[in-house]
Amino acid sequence: MSKAMSMGGPAELVEMAAAELKAGRAVIIPTDTVYGLAALPENADLLFELKQRPADKAVAILVARPADAEQMFDPLPATRRLMEQCWPGALTIVQDGCGVRCPDHPLVQALAAEVGPIATTSANLSGQPTPHTAAEAAAAFPAVQLVVDGGSLEAAASTVVEVTEDGLSILRQGAVEVDRLAEDRSNESSSRRQAG
Repeated sequence: MSKAMSMGGPAELVEMAAAELKAGRAVIIPTDTVYGLAALPENADLLFELKQRPADKAVAILVARPADAEQMFDPLPATRRLMEQCWPGALTIVQDGCGVRCPDHPLVQALAAEVGPIATTSANLSGQPTPHTAAEAAAAFPAVQLVVDGGSLEAAASTVVEVTEDGLSILRQGAVEVDRLAEDRSNESSSRRQAG
């Protein structure tokens, strides 16, 4: 049976969530967008099993600080610019096949600082609506023992952008508008070609 935790201070909640993650279990945590089903990256298979999600759909990696993304990939110039402009925030950047986000949520940042990068996906069964409350998330995943209650979360999911040497591709439009950033990149590329 899941237990929703809203009592205690942030440090206590981080400690409890960190213990669950280090023990190889999943937790449900609030983020700056939606509730997330989280595990350490080496236990990411657990997320697919719990969520009943096809293994070919990737999960995002949440980091405590933008610089921590460099553990996942060597940022391209466009990636670094997006990190500087949009992080912390609701933008998942995919580079070299790895999706990384630095959320604007103090509990998640503190948890990732404690345990390292965290594999996360929205806390809903595959194909089902995303829950807005900890109780709804807990009901979807009765096997998850720790659900951190962050109140009602009504924000849009993160925007997902893939960055390659050839430019930016929006894989999912969400909370962050990146069309302007993509246009800026195109204009800069055109300017460099004209100057060269």
